[in-house]
Amino acid sequence: MAHQRGFASPQITVQGNERLAQRWLGRQRCGKLLRGSLKGPDGGFYNWQVNTISAHGEGSLWVAKIQAWGRALGFSQIGIAGVDLASAEPGLSAWLAQGFHGDMAYMAAHGLKRARPAELLPGTVSVITARMDYLPAQPTAPMPETVCPESAQGPAQPAEQTTPGAAGWQSVELARLQRPQEAIVSLYARGRDYHKVLRHRLQRLSAQIATELTPLGCRVFCDSAPVLEVELASRSGLGWRGKHTLLLHRKAGSMFFLGEIFVDLALPPTMAVSAHCGDCRACIEVCPTQAIVAPGRLDARRCISYLTIEHAGPIPLALRPLLGNHIYGCDDCQLVCPWNKFAKRSLLPDFEVRDGLAGSSLVALFGWSEAEFLRRTEGSPIRRIGHERWLRNIAVALGNAIRQTASAGQRQPLLQALQSRQEHPDALLREHVAWALRENDGHPLSP
Repeated sequence: MAHQRGFASPQITVQGNERLAQRWLGRQRCGKLLRGSLKGPDGGFYNWQVNTISAHGEGSLWVAKIQAWGRALGFSQIGIAGVDLASAEPGLSAWLAQGFHGDMAYMAAHGLKRARPAELLPGTVSVITARMDYLPAQPTAPMPETVCPESAQGPAQPAEQTTPGAAGWQSVELARLQRPQEAIVSLYARGRDYHKVLRHRLQRLSAQIATELTPLGCRVFCDSAPVLEVELASRSGLGWRGKHTLLLHRKAGSMFFLGEIFVDLALPPTMAVSAHCGDCRACIEVCPTQAIVAPGRLDARRCISYLTIEHAGPIPLALRPLLGNHIYGCDDCQLVCPWNKFAKRSLLPDFEVRDGLAGSSLVALFGWSEAEFLRRTEGSPIRRIGHERWLRNIAVALGNAIRQTASAGQRQPLLQALQSRQEHPDALLREHVAWALRENDGHPLSP
């Protein structure tokens, strides 16, 4: 039947009842590799194998061991999910059909393979899910007040006045939005590239499972393949999908990364948790570009993270003023989320803030040469957008800062920074610089 349905591989993976396996294939111990063969519709025989352990008793003990090993490697939580994600396919298909993925062609290229782990890695019968907190251990200081002019609307108001119950780090980050000349880089990107951190530790975890449990067929993923990460994580009990589409945890908010290990080991799944967003719409209402078009539905084409990271072309004119001083990613929907008052500080030094990526002025970062950009972003997720796109984002933020800065004297350094890039060889950057300079129209150029 599988052959007739057009599966790419003739290998058939069976997750079976242990007693049936013992009846059909002879007596087997939990944790052993079972092998057999199936006769296909063409008369040929196809080999199959599955690592199986009991869904009760010894299986639960092995899951507890894997969770303990994961915690020792710095993961905040480990879960187990099955591979049947058929119920997620209609939502994925509808999202793609509406074009909400924008220029991310890779989202559509793999189609429904994202919802079919066993097609992505034949032989997969379970997915080990992991999350890792990334909030820096030490909050970062804001830009010095001497170069933080008041906006045209007046002085910044303390964030605590508008976000009751917010944690201290949330207030610090919300206050940055009120300082138009300060550059904002998303919290997750201020330290080491999370892909490298998680992938390395997931590989160590899979090696430990293979050594201490059973020979293992597996593959590690971390935001690097067609995988429905949030779906798998929510099914395995790591949290629930919030209205902003991110995973939420009652005791950790959403400030964490996700990773997976696809395995040919049939593990008992961990229990999913219920959603706890209730009637709250804070994330939907705060989004500057209104990219959250419905609870759990994101139009990436309007998302600031997409526009500043994934989108390689010109930023749409209507959206440029809405970017504010965001130059790489956006945390606004997370900053106002009530659950993030419980966000945990990372125990790893990898996610500590690099010099220059928090509390710096737009003018300072716009002055980075390509060599300096490459040096300062080595091992950082920021490097992948390249120097020109980095400058493109900052040019838009500079234009927004000009418009929001009341004092002509304080606008002068912003104008001078932009003018220094007017003749840049990259046409895309020149166009964004020209747009930003036009934001000064109608303002005097001297105090």
